[in-house]
Amino acid sequence: MGSATIRDVAARAAVSVASVSRAFNGHGNVHPETRARVMEAAKALGYVPHAGARSLSLARTQAIGVVLPDLYGEFFSELVRGMDREATPRGYHLLLSNMHADAALAAQAMRSMRGRVDGLIVMAPQLDREGLDEALPGSIPAVLLNAPDGMGRPALRIDNRAGVEAIVAHLAATGRRAPVHVAGPMGNIDADERRAAFADALSRHFPGAEIGRAHV
Repeated sequence: MGSATIRDVAARAAVSVASVSRAFNGHGNVHPETRARVMEAAKALGYVPHAGARSLSLARTQAIGVVLPDLYGEFFSELVRGMDREATPRGYHLLLSNMHADAALAAQAMRSMRGRVDGLIVMAPQLDREGLDEALPGSIPAVLLNAPDGMGRPALRIDNRAGVEAIVAHLAATGRRAPVHVAGPMGNIDADERRAAFADALSRHFPGAEIGRAHV
């Protein structure tokens, strides 16, 4: 015996195919008794709605694209864990792409997700405004993570300056006299912000101290 179809469910529940579709898609114009009858018929037949067809009827994919520089390490795994924790209860799943901190690969990943996701979460600080607009049309909902200012999209940023200020203030308050900043790679947005914030905080909390830095 083949798999049950939506027509089988409609026949068993004694309703139209359209009513079955509306019941599964959560439309409000379905009587509760009709919805219950449809769900009971589907359960009895072992019917599972086709995800692709449902997405087409709703004009949604129930997927969120996530473009990150890497998928390994505690920082990125915690990011993905938090996204998944919020997305799953809302009926969404994540479509992940790792672009290895390469601007061209980031743009390619975003272009490949067009039409496959309902929105995007993107951490690609290497992309400038022109590159972002080309890869990600304004019609696609998106949130940027740690993007430079002026990108024209909703964004979440790590407050590097406040974090560095708090650290240097703590070192000064606990009697330290020779703080050293181990800087990240030149050109990295977080590393650059932390480096500049360290220089400012050092001048306030350690007047006259020389800036000690090591790059990694």
